Amino acid sequence: MTPAGVTVSGDRLRAVVGTFPSGVTIVTTVAETGEDVGLTVSAFSSLSLDPAMVVLSVDNTSQSLPYLTVGGPIGVSVLSEGQGGVAYQFSRRGIDRFEGVGIHRRTHGVATIDGAAAWFAGTIAGAFPGGDHTILTVLVEDCGTLEEARPLLYQRGQVHDWVI
Repeated sequence: MTPAGVTVSGDRLRAVVGTFPSGVTIVTTVAETGEDVGLTVSAFSSLSLDPAMVVLSVDNTSQSLPYLTVGGPIGVSVLSEGQGGVAYQFSRRGIDRFEGVGIHRRTHGVATIDGAAAWFAGTIAGAFPGGDHTILTVLVEDCGTLEEARPLLYQRGQVHDWVI
């Protein structure tokens, strides 16, 4: 159902918003069974400096969303150029997304991706409805960067390395 006054289709919005390049992140958590859970997310941003927080958005149809609960652990890896294969691997269903991917354990045991341009670890502070997505706010308890790395870019439905 389209709210009153909204005339732009989802396909049109995707095409227009897709011109704005973003980074590509891998979001991870640890299931109650101890198993790693991860997915690719491009809707990620800084939220607050005090307290240190970031925000991300996850599609409501994601099979990983039920594992991302308020108070639960979360890791975010900002992929580096050359890690497009990792981005695609973590977006596929029905596979072991972590197979062949180097990880490093952070706060609360969450995995971050080796070679990522930056990483964040913490807990999910809030979950809010956002149309066909769920908006998650994350309290950052630790973070770091690989200074020499340039982040992978996502634009118009594809990942791209930097071109200078």
